[in-house]
Amino acid sequence: MLKNSLEQLNGPQRQAAVIADEHVRIIAGAGSGKTRVLMVRIAYLIEEIGILPWRIMAITFTNKAANEMKERLRAMIGPTADDVRISTIHSLCVRMLREDGMTIGYPSTFTILDPDDQHAIIRRIEAERSISKKDFSPASVTSYISSCKSADVPVEKALAQAASKQKVYAELYEQYEKVRREMKAMDFDDLLREADRMLKTEPQVREKWQKRLDYIHVDEFQDVDPVQYSIVRQLCGPDTKVCVVGDPDQTIYTWRGASVDLILRFDKDFVPCQTIILNENYRSTRSILDASNKLIANNMDRIKKDLFTSSKEDDPIVFHESLEDSEESVFVARQIVDLHKQGIPYSDMALLYRSNFLSRTFEKTFRTVGLPYRIYGGIRFYERKEIKDILSYLRLCTEPDENDPDRLALNLAVTRVLNVPKRSIGEKTIEKIRIQAAQEQINMYEVLSHPENIAKSTASKLLRFYDMIEDLKNIRAQSGLLAMFDALLEESGYEKMLTESDEQERLDNILELRSDIADSLKDAPDMTLEQYLQDIALFTDRSEDGTEQSGVTMMTVHASKGLEFPVVIVTDLNEGIFPNGRAINESGRRGLEEERRLLYVAMTRAKKKLILTWSSGYSYMLDCYKTPSRFLDEIPQEEEEEVSDALQESTDRKRSKGAKVKYRKGDLVEHKVFGQGIIIDIDHNTAMIAFGHKTGVKKIDLDHPAIQKA
Repeated sequence: MLKNSLEQLNGPQRQAAVIADEHVRIIAGAGSGKTRVLMVRIAYLIEEIGILPWRIMAITFTNKAANEMKERLRAMIGPTADDVRISTIHSLCVRMLREDGMTIGYPSTFTILDPDDQHAIIRRIEAERSISKKDFSPASVTSYISSCKSADVPVEKALAQAASKQKVYAELYEQYEKVRREMKAMDFDDLLREADRMLKTEPQVREKWQKRLDYIHVDEFQDVDPVQYSIVRQLCGPDTKVCVVGDPDQTIYTWRGASVDLILRFDKDFVPCQTIILNENYRSTRSILDASNKLIANNMDRIKKDLFTSSKEDDPIVFHESLEDSEESVFVARQIVDLHKQGIPYSDMALLYRSNFLSRTFEKTFRTVGLPYRIYGGIRFYERKEIKDILSYLRLCTEPDENDPDRLALNLAVTRVLNVPKRSIGEKTIEKIRIQAAQEQINMYEVLSHPENIAKSTASKLLRFYDMIEDLKNIRAQSGLLAMFDALLEESGYEKMLTESDEQERLDNILELRSDIADSLKDAPDMTLEQYLQDIALFTDRSEDGTEQSGVTMMTVHASKGLEFPVVIVTDLNEGIFPNGRAINESGRRGLEEERRLLYVAMTRAKKKLILTWSSGYSYMLDCYKTPSRFLDEIPQEEEEEVSDALQESTDRKRSKGAKVKYRKGDLVEHKVFGQGIIIDIDHNTAMIAFGHKTGVKKIDLDHPAIQKA
């Protein structure tokens, strides 16, 4: 069986499988068969070299991947495979800590805290300190704690750095750690941190584990963070050989702590080391691979490789620009319908987008035309908490309906948002409002204008809420629906709440809801708020929700990592969206390179057909007119199957292929959207440009086609 498996490998795969006397770094491109190589390598070490199976370790990062490894190895070498130490990094740490944790003060029976346990601890601490779980949800607190631990920020440092609302998070972190230590318990982050601490501070433990291992294998090495890397280094004894498998071009989790530098410098830390590049792709067509190669070649932090395929099958990439969001979603729907008519199941198609808020237009169009779809690893747009909250506020701003005297919808809206954001209005008060409404046979909103049997201080808060809604109604009557929407975000305090808690994704979703209203008004200028909410009800009716397990898969690019589909559609390839503007502003070149890796991952999910789409028009989220993504200039379009008329109109926005323009501080420049500006500072290809009063100072990539000398 092993002989057959070796013979089925190509040259570089076979070379990687049989190196036994050196460390090995396998740079495995997308779809290059890395898991098969890893399992053949372990089988070779056991059956050909004579290594005892329990002296071989293989580390991965998900239970699914670990189980797949075990099954593949068992198919090759039978029951012997069960003796190989294959596990996730967390399972390995649990095993070490159960055996030797007493050396750092933990009993062998220490408790492992899952997310539910963590939330219970946070809820108890908040109750003791009278902290609202609505303002500081257990989920947001545990996310904050995990981020601190991943970034190696101890309690003392978190307290010193915290300001405003973050101060409460830091204090909850301090109390949580106190309770956890008293319990002698560990959460998932602690399993890694404490195992690493044990190996570093207890030499007898470190040497014991080193002496058990001859070979260590680490899969998906591009996703390793510094703590995980440290654990691997501590486990590597003088005679232990380490083999890592990964692809720097697919490092897309730096926000979780992953560092592309770790795989790039591996051969410096583990000497002697052989590097094997697996670049024959068994998944995608030539056109997809050529485009992906050209794109990722623009990154500096990588090991050069070009994916290729022996397959003769090919299908040109489709590039399409639409004049606005709604046209982009209609084009995508047409493509899906046409492909389905050609015999491709809906489940073989995936729609990928950079951020969750971008699902809105596609969900709405798919529901309208009856296309089945499913959101993978996320929540449908109109069911997200912040969207339901704002829709409840909008419901309160509607005019009375004589055909619905009870106004049940208003009661639900009052119950949902009366205390969101926090206004110190408790459940007992809401129950009193409900009782008064029933007694007077009116709805709960009307009660807010004359609340009874309620303390004076609380009654004044209810009256202020009522007056705010009435003011919003007046703004709607005088200035229109969009003006009312903007006032609602400010006057309700909802925007401030999300800004202070740094929940940008939820803010983006709300801005996308505003775009939805604006698009609806564009199609029907006389549309009322009541009509809009009736239309939205059709998209939130779960009895006919249009979603099916066999439908088109919709997901973010991050969620698509490790998956593959015959047809992949990547949408919203616009500057500021993909690449994400915040990622570039916060991390500069490294942020841009990660965005490029993200698109590379998206494109290489496609097996047979790849469709890339974007649109022009105004973006409320970006607060400007949209331009095509700079990445489109890096992808060859010689064989485009279909390009819209709008693309022809935007050719002047493409990057010049001639000599590169040199910019200097003080140069006057012209931007397609922001107008004229003056360069006030330059750092490599990034300039600080002062535009007019309305725009202010912006960071701009000087290579982008939207900018030129005036």
